[in-house]
Amino acid sequence: MVYDLPYDSSDEPDSRSEVHRGVGVMARLPGSFLLLACLLASCKKSGGDGGCPGRRDPAPSPLRVVRGPQVAQVTETSLVLAWLSSAPAVGSVEYGTDPSFGSSASGPGGATEHVLSLSGLLPRTLYYYRVLLDGAVASEGHTFLTAPADPAIAIRIAVLGDSGAGNQAQLDVAAGILSANPEVVLITGDVIYDSGCPGEIDPHYFEPYSNLVDHIPFYPALGNHDVLTQRGQPLLDALYLPANDQDGTERYYSFDHGGVHLVALDSNSSLEAGSPQYAWLEADLTQAGATWLFVYFHHPPYSSSRHGSSTGIRASLEPLFNALGVDIVFTGHDHDYERTFPMSGGQVVDAASDPDYVDPGGTIYIVTGGGGRSLYPSGTRFFTAYSESVHHFVQVDVDGMQVTLRAIRDDGTVMDTMTITKSGG
Repeated sequence: MVYDLPYDSSDEPDSRSEVHRGVGVMARLPGSFLLLACLLASCKKSGGDGGCPGRRDPAPSPLRVVRGPQVAQVTETSLVLAWLSSAPAVGSVEYGTDPSFGSSASGPGGATEHVLSLSGLLPRTLYYYRVLLDGAVASEGHTFLTAPADPAIAIRIAVLGDSGAGNQAQLDVAAGILSANPEVVLITGDVIYDSGCPGEIDPHYFEPYSNLVDHIPFYPALGNHDVLTQRGQPLLDALYLPANDQDGTERYYSFDHGGVHLVALDSNSSLEAGSPQYAWLEADLTQAGATWLFVYFHHPPYSSSRHGSSTGIRASLEPLFNALGVDIVFTGHDHDYERTFPMSGGQVVDAASDPDYVDPGGTIYIVTGGGGRSLYPSGTRFFTAYSESVHHFVQVDVDGMQVTLRAIRDDGTVMDTMTITKSGG
């Protein structure tokens, strides 16, 4: 179903599209130009021209890494390392707890996409690694950190959204995240502007975040721009996300890191009670045993900015969030920052405790859509605790029974701070 999301020409292509596998049909001329640009960009693959008609093959380039490396699906004892090479090769990695490495893993020969699963790692341990192609070092100087086995150990998460613009604002926010040194990065959608086509993925994701994805796992949710091409399949193909929804599609998924259970939803698809995604979400949250429950997706149940609140999603999910104890919901879509008071049944609760809550009686909603795209004016409604129109990310520090949230502008200053403490009673 389509939720009650106000259409805004500044955030969407000039026409809606019916998207099939590999082919988008645009209704008006401006949209056709967008499709043409997407298809042309898709022809130029990393390390070559992709065999587009009418193009001359370039001279062979030296064997090298052309995308990545990226770390993914980091657990206490395992992770995934992936990269693309300019030509088919045997991909391998050397890794260890000091720069002399000591362990290695290899993939099959004749591949340009290299995906290696490392297991048997030590919890909460810094590893050094380098990537090899056909036995020669192709990318080095990298590290990764495994997740803690003890849920009481402090972790840091960064959250941003509406980020994939390929502009200076995106780079500024990325620099702030690098300085914050989180263990996990969440993206609340619109990862790849303008249409999620393959040619936009490198300049709007891998290049701006090249010095982050090599050591920090990114876990995006799908935004409305990401799904304009093949329902977001090009982006999903480029990433290596948990595949634990009922169909293994990676469109929505969950994972644990430290004492937090995190759930990414696809708000472009139905979230109504009775839908497959809702049923999966209810079962997932019911079975979660973590101290903290965070959920993130694109369209905000509460927002005072241009698009406003997605009240259909609110009506579907807020009762479930309240009943199952979801602590914080992160969303994007509106290009600003906004934090609500704790909300339950559409009403503000515990506002007098703001910004330091102890066992709040509701869920707190955060709009973080200032990751790089042009900003929208911020607003204020009855549910607003703080809002500001600025490029930013959100830093979330989880330390046992307390969460500290800081919204950090692209100049490094803190604009909003909030704490939640669980008494354990």
